[in-house]
Amino acid sequence: MVSALRPHPRVHATFNLTPVLLDQLEAIASGTSDDFLDLARKPAESLTPEEQRFLTRHFFSVNPERMLEPHPRYRELKARSSTPQGGARAPREPPLTPDEIRDLQTWFHLAWVDPMYRDEEPIRSLLQKGRGFTEAEKRSLLDWGVACAARVIGTYRDAASTGQIEIATSAYHHPILPLLISTDAPREVSPSIRLPIPAFQAPGDAAEHLRRARESHTRRFGAAPRGTWPPEGALNQAALELLREAGFAWCASDEAVLARALGRAEPGGENWTAALCRSYRVETKTGPLAIVFRDRLLSDRIGFVYAAWQPDRAAEDFVTRVLEAGARAREQGVSGPLVTVILDGENCWESYAEDGRPFLDALYGRISAERGIEAVTVEEALARVPPSETLPHVPVGSWIAADLSVWVGHAEKNRAWAALRRVRERDQMAGSDGGLPEDRIAQAFEEILVAEASDWFWWYGDDHQSAHKDEFDALFRSHLIRAYNLLGLPAPATIRRSLRGAPAEGIDGEHIPHIAPTMDGRDTHFYEWRNAELFDAASDQGADHRSVSSMRRVLFGLNEANLFLRVDGVSGKDLENSSILLRFTLPRPLEARAPLAKGPRGALEWIPGGAAKTAEGEDAGEYAVGTVIEIRVPLLRLGASAGTVIHWRVVLEQSGEAVEVIPRLGEFATATLPSDFSAQNWSAT
Repeated sequence: MVSALRPHPRVHATFNLTPVLLDQLEAIASGTSDDFLDLARKPAESLTPEEQRFLTRHFFSVNPERMLEPHPRYRELKARSSTPQGGARAPREPPLTPDEIRDLQTWFHLAWVDPMYRDEEPIRSLLQKGRGFTEAEKRSLLDWGVACAARVIGTYRDAASTGQIEIATSAYHHPILPLLISTDAPREVSPSIRLPIPAFQAPGDAAEHLRRARESHTRRFGAAPRGTWPPEGALNQAALELLREAGFAWCASDEAVLARALGRAEPGGENWTAALCRSYRVETKTGPLAIVFRDRLLSDRIGFVYAAWQPDRAAEDFVTRVLEAGARAREQGVSGPLVTVILDGENCWESYAEDGRPFLDALYGRISAERGIEAVTVEEALARVPPSETLPHVPVGSWIAADLSVWVGHAEKNRAWAALRRVRERDQMAGSDGGLPEDRIAQAFEEILVAEASDWFWWYGDDHQSAHKDEFDALFRSHLIRAYNLLGLPAPATIRRSLRGAPAEGIDGEHIPHIAPTMDGRDTHFYEWRNAELFDAASDQGADHRSVSSMRRVLFGLNEANLFLRVDGVSGKDLENSSILLRFTLPRPLEARAPLAKGPRGALEWIPGGAAKTAEGEDAGEYAVGTVIEIRVPLLRLGASAGTVIHWRVVLEQSGEAVEVIPRLGEFATATLPSDFSAQNWSAT
């Protein structure tokens, strides 16, 4: 984008670069990889059938008209990979050959290369060859892409040093700021919307996202940013206070937010152009903050309309509309009209011919030639025409929904906020208790900040569709699970299952891991451990990361009379001379051992004061070894009555020595159930 702008020095523009995008570009440049790049680099002959299916599913993720149809070989590969219609008995094409797979690995990345680089090597040679690529040629393309990513930040920094562009930033992980402050924020404009109960409230997290964004920007570009695009243009008065407190001088949002701040239901109406074509000021406790509001119609014409037009005609239409807006604003009393155009800088260009370059050249050239228009950065505009009007109060809103219902209000979205609230509360408790190392609490907080990003909530609910919804859901929950485990806590079953398709919830209760598994050492049925708590050993790592653990995860739950435990991962040779030792500290210190090496089934051996004996007729509990290890502990042996909190850990012993402990730090804390729990909570299912 900035490279397309540089040949037109009269045109100045503002680019808002999110910190997490810059993180990813730096990671790619430093050699960090992902599934797509790993599978593209892998020799075609070495791909497994599952990996080949991944390629045929994902490596045609391009705009068909602009990026696939113009390339005969890529189009041919798509036809070969498509499943024929006609049912299971219809004739099918044979699997792709290694040569075809290699061409697919290459063409997916080649199709995404911007046309401005087509004269660079190896791009030019690969396009001329078109097919039959070698492994070396494929690698040269992927290496070129990594090198290209490494140039991005420096290219923007150089352009900013000339004054042609201004670089702004957004809150670090792109959260919806009003919702981080409080998920009750939408009630200001929509009293009837269903919101999470109790509310998620973390204004300190919102401030931390802003602080980190400014630090990231300053480190990369040599000076603190003056302005910010709040993620999704989402604002309210409380968010504006945080923006100014963080040090920002200006921000931007949508014209719909301005309309409501002016007491209008929607944009438009009498003298609307005069209202829109200016900047505003908001007074905050720490000083004034300037705001500009985007012209939605003009912005959306670039985003959604002009891709189907001839570039010169589109550029002329845009310039004509800007001139008309300026003329109307002057007629309505504005001496220095400001027309603000803001749109996603990345989303629309794949729909344009040549990735939008002919349109951008035509647009920038036409603006340069028009003496009635001056294209400036936001900071330049505010210096030229400072805000003369003050908005006394800015109600909640965004570019897409006043009530922020894109990110909250649906049962799935509310369930995600509730899950996030629970783990955030645990993190705060861990910080105040002082029982965990500070680095573990800090790592858990990092996972929480990632989970506060807007896009997780965008994909929950039924308002947006994607083939990757299940993956978004799993990734969101993985951050919460890791946060729990870093805090030395098991992840509740509520986030081990998908949050999609969740029923509407009223007051949000805590999860109770009531289970009654069969002690047979295997998954007897789907629901057996579904309601249990989960502790993932892979997430229970500190600076001394253990590369291989026998105990991969621990699941546990209870009924009125027993604590049930399942250990996954210990099998084969790991069972030789091994035991699972349960070490209880409350309500009284006791140990119970499951001697795995003695056979697939048996009674627990109790160790009070070193005596491994159980009185005749007394229930010692039991264990079963199969594909998993299942253990039943009678609560009576622990002296745990209803409502007692049991504190305990799991130890893997080999030849009498402890080799693994879960959790590594802290203990599990499990509350026992009332004696009538099953009677009060029975279900027909």
